[in-house]
Amino acid sequence: MARRKKNLTIEEELMELQKEITGCEDEIKRLTDRKKELKQLIEQKQTEALYHAVLRSGKSIDEVIAWINSDSQGEQQTEM
Repeated sequence: MARRKKNLTIEEELMELQKEITGCEDEIKRLTDRKKELKQLIEQKQTEALYHAVLRSGKSIDEVIAWINSDSQGEQQTEM
């Protein structure tokens, strides 16, 4: 938190506080952007891992998608 400097008027202190707030907002934006970037990198790694697993399975992507869809439909019917 900003300390009140000696001999500052209330208006000057307000201006200093606004500068500090702006700096904090800039830092929040920078951190939020970095968070988004890291989440995208994680998703990209997961997508690559899934793709390589499909390739290693010897099945086509369409076969895997059909298997996933049929499995999830079977779970939905079991829940009913």
